[in-house]
Amino acid sequence: MSRTTALRFVALAATIGLGMTACTDSSHSNAKDSGKGSKDATLVVESNPVPSFTENYNPFDSNSFVSVENARSLVWEPLFQINSLRPEQPPIPWLAKGYEWSNGNTSLKLTLQPGIVFSDGKPFTSDDVKFTFEMLKANPAANSGGAPLPTSIETPDATTVVMKFDGPQKANFVGIANQLIVPKHIWEGVKEPATAVIKADQLVGTGPYLLDKFTAQNITFKVNPKFRETPKVKRISFPAYATNDAATLALSSGQIDLTGNNISNVQGTFVAKDPQHHHLFQNGAPYFPAANTAALFLNTKSSTAPALADPAVRQAISAAMNRQSYASQCETDYALPATSSGGLLLPTDEKALEPSLKNDLKPAADSAKVDSLLSGAGWTKTGGKWTKDGQKIKFTVIDPNSFTDYWCGAQAIAKDLNAQGFEVSANGAFDFNSWNTAITTGKYDAAIHWGQGNTPYQRLQYVLDPRMGAETGKVAAGDFSKYDPKKSTDAVKAFETAADPAAEQAALNTLQKIMSEDVPAVPLFYGAAWYEYNDTHFAGWPTEADPYINPAPNSQAYEYIILKLSPRG
Repeated sequence: MSRTTALRFVALAATIGLGMTACTDSSHSNAKDSGKGSKDATLVVESNPVPSFTENYNPFDSNSFVSVENARSLVWEPLFQINSLRPEQPPIPWLAKGYEWSNGNTSLKLTLQPGIVFSDGKPFTSDDVKFTFEMLKANPAANSGGAPLPTSIETPDATTVVMKFDGPQKANFVGIANQLIVPKHIWEGVKEPATAVIKADQLVGTGPYLLDKFTAQNITFKVNPKFRETPKVKRISFPAYATNDAATLALSSGQIDLTGNNISNVQGTFVAKDPQHHHLFQNGAPYFPAANTAALFLNTKSSTAPALADPAVRQAISAAMNRQSYASQCETDYALPATSSGGLLLPTDEKALEPSLKNDLKPAADSAKVDSLLSGAGWTKTGGKWTKDGQKIKFTVIDPNSFTDYWCGAQAIAKDLNAQGFEVSANGAFDFNSWNTAITTGKYDAAIHWGQGNTPYQRLQYVLDPRMGAETGKVAAGDFSKYDPKKSTDAVKAFETAADPAAEQAALNTLQKIMSEDVPAVPLFYGAAWYEYNDTHFAGWPTEADPYINPAPNSQAYEYIILKLSPRG
């Protein structure tokens, strides 16, 4: 199951049925064959298996071709690029070359790159940035990336943008930096930007590529001659594959250069087919960079599991986990077991880790700690089950059984906890939509869920910021555990108003300790960022030795990678 992380919004996930029918056309295979070893080689990218494409290039519609296949930044670009593998790395200048916060982090000045033009020859200016953010403000459904929206925007000149917010937003700068900017002269005529069907004649942006050819089975792009540098990859092909199995078969046989799929037995299925050219991010397990901290979210206000309101119970649940087993058996060693109760993504966030929380989680269950925690909180074992005031520690873990790895984990957790004296069941009778609705509206007890965010703060905010939550029955953007003490709100605000890096780290340390002590979510493992590539035709791929960008399926990252590639020969 491939999972995309985006602050404040849960990415849509689709369960792809198994099958072996690949949907390709002759132009794909012929272009690939004729391009071997030449400067005109076609880069073949597969990001999500789909039976066929529809001609819609709307970057604000999560169901359009450019969104599903992570091709948006080939046409429209962000203000900055962010390497989430290196949280300490400064934002990489892109459409903007500099930024400056002031007035208590409520005012942001952006300095744009001069001389950039859109693919139709019209200049890119501050008016386009202003228009894009004002369009998102007027059409919230189009803001699928969760960009903080300013209360006002000023454009003193063509390369300067001044945004003013109603509160500190420095901590959420990534959402601003990642925002794709569209041309005002095209989009001011688009009604309902979140759902409009954008055709080829509206495909105008600052990005490196233009649409070349559309068919329902293959969409190709060619170089934008007005781009500020000349891409070495001259042509990109996106073929349609009906299923994940079909895409894997094509990848293993050398027909695909870049993809981001969860492939069973990736070493045997993919790498072993051509060890000289078939590669992953790193040679040894877990093979993929870590993308998020997957955790067991515990609803602290569940009406059907009142015991989860007790912090000691939540701590004991964490102590009862066999994290190594879940990572090995359910994630097939594509993920490492969580080692810190503070909730950060490791080793990515190593420099931000609260020292006292380093390696404080054991890989296997700690029965003695479970007994100590629950006995100390007044729970006693009756008939082999922990009981207090006639109440058992009883709850249900929900995860769709189509999420094979999470469903495996949910069943294993129930078995392990029951062996420790809890009364836990697992329910897999959900599709993505019903499961997601249950979690976001607070109508569940517990669920394995991936984390979100690109920085240490965002990863903790997603779990601990009560402002992202909502009352039961209403949709929340985060804080799915319904955790809302004042100390958590205070720590979040302390980070957002921090005047220097030392103050930011102090706030991060406080948030990590809150996560560790109160355990609204139990860290389980560090979820994989799927990435496979074939370097037969192109060189310059990101690897563990050269992690210049997070290679997981992501529109901005795909543009950055492609611009780094060079044809062999």
